[in-house]
Amino acid sequence: MDNSAQIDAWNGASGQKWARDADQLDGMLAPFADAVLAASKPVEGQRVIDIGCGAGALSLAAAKLGAKIIGVDVSVPLVELARRRAAEEAVDAQFNVADASAWRPAEPAQLLISRFGVMFFADPVAAFANLRAAMVPGGRMVFACWRTFMENDWAALPVRTALPFLKEAPAPAKPGTPGPFAFSDRDFVSNVLAGSGWANVAHTPWDGEIRLPGSKAEDTANFMMDIGPLSRALADQGVDPDTVKQALIDKVRSLAGANGETQLKAAAWIVEAKA
Repeated sequence: MDNSAQIDAWNGASGQKWARDADQLDGMLAPFADAVLAASKPVEGQRVIDIGCGAGALSLAAAKLGAKIIGVDVSVPLVELARRRAAEEAVDAQFNVADASAWRPAEPAQLLISRFGVMFFADPVAAFANLRAAMVPGGRMVFACWRTFMENDWAALPVRTALPFLKEAPAPAKPGTPGPFAFSDRDFVSNVLAGSGWANVAHTPWDGEIRLPGSKAEDTANFMMDIGPLSRALADQGVDPDTVKQALIDKVRSLAGANGETQLKAAAWIVEAKA
């Protein structure tokens, strides 16, 4: 399979942005790391793989519970940050730069976890077959993935606000296309996992609100234009971000709470399966 497009992106602008804003992004996504840990329950001494570990927030949390964690990600800047965080926090965690669709650990893992790191494979069936081969028989997998774009206001609202300034409405991605919402359809995910040899697949919906980065409307608007679906639409269409910034600032101000922070609806699946 050819994951080169994702590897290039996460070692280019996307990876640099996520590394730069890692603290804010990890804060925004903390509820999902908590949900994955609550469902997976890593324990002392358990061999655990974190796929698409990014800057290591989920890996470090699992390691602090006593798990023997290996984080895997294609992004050099994010893995380097994860290693620095582990050293600063004196946490015993290993981080590898590798394509999880082909990588294997030295020893089979007992648990596989991920916070939004498994939706980017060009051939997800082959990738999940390789991941299953990295597990002990009966090993468990728990990951978080986004539901549909329209169910996630943190992604959809900025695009809706910017529509008058865009050349055209962004075309929805085809189901299964590598990207944030590739696993939004539970039947598609179930078929991928069944086709790659996983069993006992279960989906638990997660619904709630998440806090967007930025304590000021201007900062949150900048985040919306810099990371996420709107940033891709602006780049793809060559639209000057300044043309939409004030509309975003006004929208954020209308939604912000008393402390100036903005919380928007999010919807995800917590998916479980057995090797």
